[in-house]
Amino acid sequence: SIERHPTPTLAPRGSPSPAMLSKAAFARSVGLRLAPPQQRRWQSAIVGTLQSKIKALADQKAPQFAALRKEHANVPIGEVNIGMCIGGARGVKCILSETSLLDPMEGIRYRGLTLEEVNERLPKAPGGKVGLPEASLWLLLTGEIPTDAEVKALNEELHKRSAIPEHVLKLIDDLPRDMHPMTQLSMGLLALQPTSKFGAAYRSGTLKKTEYWTAVLEDALFLVAQISPLSARIFRNVFF
Repeated sequence: SIERHPTPTLAPRGSPSPAMLSKAAFARSVGLRLAPPQQRRWQSAIVGTLQSKIKALADQKAPQFAALRKEHANVPIGEVNIGMCIGGARGVKCILSETSLLDPMEGIRYRGLTLEEVNERLPKAPGGKVGLPEASLWLLLTGEIPTDAEVKALNEELHKRSAIPEHVLKLIDDLPRDMHPMTQLSMGLLALQPTSKFGAAYRSGTLKKTEYWTAVLEDALFLVAQISPLSARIFRNVFF
């Protein structure tokens, strides 16, 4: 795991933020729960490991966020001028983020590490010099550098989730070839909604709010797995 654990940093508008939660939502996040037993019975071992690590990190960070809200809620964090407003709130520090930070001098940081440090530490393909994307995803979700075995298992899990439903393929194949690829991608991703684990769990009313994140994680893993073959299908249709 990463040797240093930086304190929460303030990032410009656009990053997800525990600080933006309502008091009720934040209180629920402190009591984050793992997936219910019926869901854990069918999930893979690597997803179970991922869930456990995410929950452990949330349990570790929740007291820090609670203390920030309680002890420093009225501390000013910067100034806003007219130029910032006209520029779409560029440079306005208004969101608390740990996952990533865009520094104007150093560039992007993942979990407090520069991209150079991330690339140096992440597992790589045999003979490769660039950190694997699955390893980056693991780092962003857990705050830890994964082992080679964890990256291999996550890669295999994503491959198992990569199949695109027939109704989505039909939709993409029927679109005009001159439609912009990003428009097609947006339509394809939205068409995956009927397979959403969160959507199904929410509609069923059986999932507690403290367990919503487990279903959202499922959807996130499916989307990460499916976006590549979906993009490839669009590329083939448009350019060949």
